[in-house]
Amino acid sequence: MVTGRRLSVALLVNDLRMGGAERQLVELAKGLDKTRFRVLVVTLYSGQPLEEELRDADGVTLISLERGGKYDFRTALRLASLLRREHVDIVQPFLTPATFFGLVAALLARTPVKIATERCGLRLNTHLGNRAYRFAEDRLTRFADAVVPNSEAGREYILSRGIPDRNVRVVYNGVSPDRADVAPGEAEAVREALGVGPEGKLAGIVASLQPAKDHETFLQAAAIVRRSLPEARFAIVGDGPLREQLEQRSRELGLDSCTTFTGPQLRVAPYIAAFDVAVLSSCDHEGCSNFLLEAMALGRPLVATDVGGNRELFTSGGAGLLVPPGEPKAMAAAVVDVLQHADAAARMSRESLATFGARFTLGGMVRAYEELYLELWEQKSASRGDQPVAEPVRGPGTPGRRL
Repeated sequence: MVTGRRLSVALLVNDLRMGGAERQLVELAKGLDKTRFRVLVVTLYSGQPLEEELRDADGVTLISLERGGKYDFRTALRLASLLRREHVDIVQPFLTPATFFGLVAALLARTPVKIATERCGLRLNTHLGNRAYRFAEDRLTRFADAVVPNSEAGREYILSRGIPDRNVRVVYNGVSPDRADVAPGEAEAVREALGVGPEGKLAGIVASLQPAKDHETFLQAAAIVRRSLPEARFAIVGDGPLREQLEQRSRELGLDSCTTFTGPQLRVAPYIAAFDVAVLSSCDHEGCSNFLLEAMALGRPLVATDVGGNRELFTSGGAGLLVPPGEPKAMAAAVVDVLQHADAAARMSRESLATFGARFTLGGMVRAYEELYLELWEQKSASRGDQPVAEPVRGPGTPGRRL
């Protein structure tokens, strides 16, 4: 039997494009215990593909504020009105400028619990508009009850901006089992479509085609790998503003016959499962990479740059190899090492699966957020005399989940 009432949680984001932070928000919204939490997902803009996953999700309401362009600051007032009307108890924005609008609106609406999130472990390059929002967000974050990065590198980045350590809680990303679900024959079909023969090897990356992911280094490394392994092929899964430039660069490096740009894919698991090695070439903005976690869930050996939170996900020599950012020769050497040594690759594959199962499941991430929500709510409600939080519904013989 349910006692008390459910807490109302508003998760705010710019839009629901196919990005890492957006994916994590969607999984969190769907995964929260609906006997304890009523979930609103609020976007500044509508019309992006991940919305479809929430339209029919149990216990989740999807709302768009339909912001009227980058100079529409009335969005904060509309959001504050929404928070009051929906009696929101907890607001948690993701990304800039959603964090700015979310925290301003929560202060205006006197929302009891305010949680900021940080999805990056470092930010070396940001444009002027982003820096302006970040300046404002840093000051607003001082009014937040907690700040949640998804890596220890993210924690250090937050502290470097003057946020008190006592308010920071690290919650690593989690991956839904659906993201690692591959039907029999799917990976083989991908390899065939990409022209990978029986003796061929496939190195691949899944990442937005934008500067922080540094596909240039991936392509230069691919050209070096081909000198040692002429049968090697390469896959770049994703889309972004640099696609045309990177396709041209691939041709310049003589890779057009062995490199495939697949474009955006709603289901990336069959592609990752087809990789002999999963490669991440990021030089910036990396906190807790969804791609690396999904590759671990599928038991892929890894080669990744040692930036942001990547080193927290696996140890070099364990599930894969870490290399310096922006160094194609080092990346190529690591890729060749994995592709040429089957026994080491098999050991890395086992280590990937074990590490994922122990540390990065979706259930673990959702429980961490639920515990944080309840802890912060209890702190706030003690002096407010609010109703107790609902206990979970338990069927006959079903144990309750302890939070």
